[in-house]
Amino acid sequence: MIVVRRTYIPNPGAGGKLTTLVKQASDEMANAGFGKPRILRTAFGDHGTLITEQPWNSLADYDGSRDRVRATSAITKVFDQIYPLLAATHNTEVLIEVE
Repeated sequence: MIVVRRTYIPNPGAGGKLTTLVKQASDEMANAGFGKPRILRTAFGDHGTLITEQPWNSLADYDGSRDRVRATSAITKVFDQIYPLLAATHNTEVLIEVE
């Protein structure tokens, strides 16, 4: 089992809109048959930062999903609105579950 963690840091003033869109993207992922990402907001650090965590059975399953995600217009339309709100591209980490 792995967890893909993405960190989104918004431009100043864009945190509320980013939150709305990340929630929408999470719903669209679930609607397309992918695991629904969990959404977290930081209490300290860069203001308005959001983190999503999405479990996958394996790195191969996650890698295999990338083309399918990009081919799902309901998901890509939301991300087209997310990217201009970010201070930099989102950071992606792949965490390997130990227990």
